[in-house]
Amino acid sequence: MPPSANGRTYQPSRLAAGICGRELADAAEVMRDHSPFDLAAFQEMMTNVFCPLNNQFLTGHNDACITNYWADWDLCHMASVLAIGILNDDAATYDQAVTYFKSGAGDGSIEHAVPHLCTDSDGSALGQWQESGRGQGHTVKGMGQMGAVCEMAWNQGDDLDSQGDRRFVKAAQYVAEYNTGRSVPCATCSTSPPCTTTSSPPRAAETPARPAAAATSSTSAP
Repeated sequence: MPPSANGRTYQPSRLAAGICGRELADAAEVMRDHSPFDLAAFQEMMTNVFCPLNNQFLTGHNDACITNYWADWDLCHMASVLAIGILNDDAATYDQAVTYFKSGAGDGSIEHAVPHLCTDSDGSALGQWQESGRGQGHTVKGMGQMGAVCEMAWNQGDDLDSQGDRRFVKAAQYVAEYNTGRSVPCATCSTSPPCTTTSSPPRAAETPARPAAAATSSTSAP
């Protein structure tokens, strides 16, 4: 894999732990009452193998600057932690993911993943996704992960769709309009300085720069 901006390499195994962790936990939830499926052994694997990797990423971000990773990385780990918490009936693990969604320091928390609220030419409320200027593959992937988080939480009685002034719903509208050829406002973000230390600096210094409301333009789909 190519080196990151701060000289570290991306770790596909860590990304897989997030993507596959959620999918495996979801599959196990469907299988939990089927014999001869060994639910206890599967829960132990998710707790001892996947959850530590998810936690390491969400708390340490591979010992890199927190802004080194875009929203989709955070979200796949968040979704895995949430799904494992549900599978294991583990309220603390479940709450960890919900809390990170609401106020986590990384780019996957709701106000970082959808940093800019705006309106289209018809006055409809939109939310610019953090990766919208990066590529639609990453954008849609991240939104799919956040959609999974919101759906799992909804099934547990928690409404995350309404968090941050319904940011996720507004982001879905933004991405849908762009990908169907409509013009949408586009705010540019300045980038934080690359991390040159061997460990992450304090979280306050790592907070991603937010787009200024004045730095907007109109972007149309190609």
